Amino acid sequence: MIDNAAFLIGTYGAMAAGLSATVAKVSPTIGPKLRHLFSGAAPLAAVLATRLTAADSVTLQGMDLFAAGGLVVFGVVTSSVVGKLVPTETTKVRELTAR
Repeated sequence: MIDNAAFLIGTYGAMAAGLSATVAKVSPTIGPKLRHLFSGAAPLAAVLATRLTAADSVTLQGMDLFAAGGLVVFGVVTSSVVGKLVPTETTKVRELTAR
């Protein structure tokens, strides 16, 4: 996918951690499972975008898809660890108001 695997893994982990901390502080009504899934999978769009800008036509091979799945798992685990360290902002309103 990208030549330097250590750089890719570190960057992906930093993006997942940043997204998880931001979502925990900005939108506390999102549950932890959805937050971890979003924070773990969203950086994959940036990784694949850099792959797609390299040429006019790109074919993702099996190892590319396998590596992408590994990055998503790594991002979800990183988000879970950040979720333990960064407390979620509390909100008082948990339900919609009744009319």
